[in-house]
Amino acid sequence: MRRLLVIAAIVLTACKGGGVSKEQETCAKAAAMFEKCEELATEGSDAKQQNELTIDRWRGLCRAVMTGETKQLLPNALELYNAMDEGTRLGLKQQADCTAKATNCIEYAACSK
Repeated sequence: MRRLLVIAAIVLTACKGGGVSKEQETCAKAAAMFEKCEELATEGSDAKQQNELTIDRWRGLCRAVMTGETKQLLPNALELYNAMDEGTRLGLKQQADCTAKATNCIEYAACSK
């Protein structure tokens, strides 16, 4: 929950300065809902770090499908992105747009249908 508030604060602060693109804002919101609504690892000494990497990969893939820019992707996410066909990329973009608009986990889950 704390991380969600930090992400929201960063997005709001950055938006005021005009330094965040619409795509970055959409992906930040989608990643925040992903973090809130998905079951992430809870066991193991590295669970928190693995969760942060998972959320970061999702945010990076989101930005890649939104803008076509891939320099922010980690190697495994870049490999995944490069393996996607255009239909998959479009579907991921539509899902990101939907999840960014979601205000609760029920709305978030509906974006996957």
